[in-house]
Amino acid sequence: MIETRRPPQNVRREIITLPRGGADLALHLWRPRGEAKGAVFYFHGLQSHAGWLWEVGPRFADNDIAFFVLDRRGSGISGGDRGDLPDTGTIMADYTAAIAHTRELVGDDVPLTLFGHCLGGSFLAALLHDPAFTVRHEATVFCSAWLGRLHTVLSPRERAELAAEQGSEPWDAGLKSADFTADPRYRDFIDHDDLAVRSLTRRSRAVLLALEARYMAPDRPRPPDAPTAFVSGLTDPIVDLEATRGVFQELFDGRGLVLQFPTDRHYLFYTDVRDGLVDWASTHTLLQGLDRDVV
Repeated sequence: MIETRRPPQNVRREIITLPRGGADLALHLWRPRGEAKGAVFYFHGLQSHAGWLWEVGPRFADNDIAFFVLDRRGSGISGGDRGDLPDTGTIMADYTAAIAHTRELVGDDVPLTLFGHCLGGSFLAALLHDPAFTVRHEATVFCSAWLGRLHTVLSPRERAELAAEQGSEPWDAGLKSADFTADPRYRDFIDHDDLAVRSLTRRSRAVLLALEARYMAPDRPRPPDAPTAFVSGLTDPIVDLEATRGVFQELFDGRGLVLQFPTDRHYLFYTDVRDGLVDWASTHTLLQGLDRDVV
């Protein structure tokens, strides 16, 4: 069972509205009442949204970490067409604006970590390889993310067919709550979450392929030189961990940290390792600020 702690007393939660291209995007923020010593910006996965982090946000804030989650366009309480991704340029611009606003809020002296979970890791990888993304950050974390999934499982012919897809028919991702967590409370929440995105249009899968191409192409630009880590369970019922770790190390020239927590489920924040992951990510963030304190 997941340990129950006394509810945090020093946490403030806010929802910031970011008007972007005809849609109001929701940027959720949990921060300590005192001065934040670090910040984490979280990229959520396919069906999740900021509401899935209702326990995680306060725990980061208890560690003096300001925790930001953008409900991606069409997800959570953000505006936009549900289940239908816009073009890659719009997605990158949305994230760039949200992270720039995050940097403005926390200031220049606070270390910022970009944290991508599951599909959010692919969005993060694409952003890091976008020359237009220049917001300073100190570290990145990829968690249970199958990087380059479509490039891994589809043949070149299948990828070419997918790239040309313009259909609006729904494609069911086939995600099961039991793969995410063994805890019946969280499984019930996932199964009955009215805000969860459970399918995408077929043309949206073409967008996901285009996002992957941004960091899988042989002539891709080099990502920023910042400490990076890949975090997962020991096994994962959704992600091919061996394949994704191979892509991760290729993207970052073999210099990335690989860390495994003792769980066999996909969504680490809904398992017994949640608190350990929060504490590790908090420490990983705070360590990036130590050099600035050295005279």
